[in-house]
Amino acid sequence: MKVVISQPRYLPVVSYLQRLYNADIFVFLDNVQRQYLGVENRNKILVNGKLKWLTIPVSSSRLEKIYKSQIGGSDWVKEHKNKIFEAYKKHKYFDMKYLDLYYQSVEETLIKIGYNYADTLIHLVINACKIFDFKPRVIRATELNLPDAKGVENLFNIAKAVGANIYVSGSNGRQYGVKEYFEARGIKVLFHDPKIEPYPQKGSQEFVPWLCFFDTLFNIGLEKSKKMVYEKWELKED
Repeated sequence: MKVVISQPRYLPVVSYLQRLYNADIFVFLDNVQRQYLGVENRNKILVNGKLKWLTIPVSSSRLEKIYKSQIGGSDWVKEHKNKIFEAYKKHKYFDMKYLDLYYQSVEETLIKIGYNYADTLIHLVINACKIFDFKPRVIRATELNLPDAKGVENLFNIAKAVGANIYVSGSNGRQYGVKEYFEARGIKVLFHDPKIEPYPQKGSQEFVPWLCFFDTLFNIGLEKSKKMVYEKWELKED
């Protein structure tokens, strides 16, 4: 069984959705310190050919763990939805129903769960999966009730707890000795190096990679975007 372990992502790129689709089980890594100025709570769109960051405000300390972190209010929901609308409303494949589905029940969820960071991000990830017509098998690291650990040890404990015999790592795992640590303890490691195939982007002369999935969706349409998400991933042993 192949496991992917990753922090939740706001406005994820297509390759993140590809991991959700292809994983036998996907673990939201919510028992670690949240990323500061990373891509957990923010991502980019193109506005008239220029990059624009959309960031969910966080009221908690940058040292707080993901599952304990809190979001600073709910005003950003309508603001971000409007900015995406204005950026992509003239694109060939724009459809408001996808924006509505992604942000469905977010404000109500924020109030209900007390503006919890992890719950909100995961709610949005699941909404993104609905747009692409699949339901991933997911669990949160905190649901496993594991002892405190850091780094590679924490990842290994999670993989072992869900019964995985293969851990699919991102490219960065090579820097941290993931393969050596896991395989010395009986779990095989494969690496997923995502490839972003260039596609025509309205308003941009050169292709800009690693934008949120809405850029892909509104530029090339749902069916072609789904093919990218559903594409069988190429894994490397290294």
